Amino acid sequence: MSHYFSLVRLIGSPRHDAWLRDLSRHGEAYRDHALIWRLFPGDGAARDFVFRRLEDEKSFYVVSARPPQADAGLFHIQSKAYSPELAEGDWVRFDLRANPTVSVRRENGRSQRHDVLMHAKQLASTEKSALPERLEAAGREWLKDRAERWGLDLRTDSLMQNGYRQQRLKRKGKHIAFSTLDYQGIAQVTDPEQLRRALLDGVGHSKGFGCGLLLVKRVD
Repeated sequence: MSHYFSLVRLIGSPRHDAWLRDLSRHGEAYRDHALIWRLFPGDGAARDFVFRRLEDEKSFYVVSARPPQADAGLFHIQSKAYSPELAEGDWVRFDLRANPTVSVRRENGRSQRHDVLMHAKQLASTEKSALPERLEAAGREWLKDRAERWGLDLRTDSLMQNGYRQQRLKRKGKHIAFSTLDYQGIAQVTDPEQLRRALLDGVGHSKGFGCGLLLVKRVD
């Protein structure tokens, strides 16, 4: 059974929609979260989609197990069946917005997730000139380790990292903070079934806030 790949564009305006105006007060990430949920009605239903906001800040790529439902006056939707088929040995160009974290054990024995780049910064020496290289290496190692689980072998010399942002939002009276980092590069498919699951289900944390949608395109 295939999923659906959709290009969704917000056509509603906060100027004319009180719901959109209210969303804007909670931060971008929460706004996007609530907007995309609007496409998949059903109280109590588990999230069965991943998404990513595009550079124009009004358009989104969405991969979902069910087709998005149009909301008149709010969205324009282009949707098609999505059933990625890749073979072992294929080369692909990938694009990912991730929430890279590392689990750190505290003194009480419990583990807590930390932003990979900020954790690397805390561990770095006081020599500021070496800091950019340390941060780049931390981001690269995070991706390389996990890409193997997604059925990809990265060509590390092709890897680009950009768009690092610290996200903060308010949800139900609570403050939530997380970071995002964009990755692009080339990789070889090592496990087509693992990669298929990663493409359909997303990868990593904060999927509900626009992270984890892995995009690939075969390199001929």
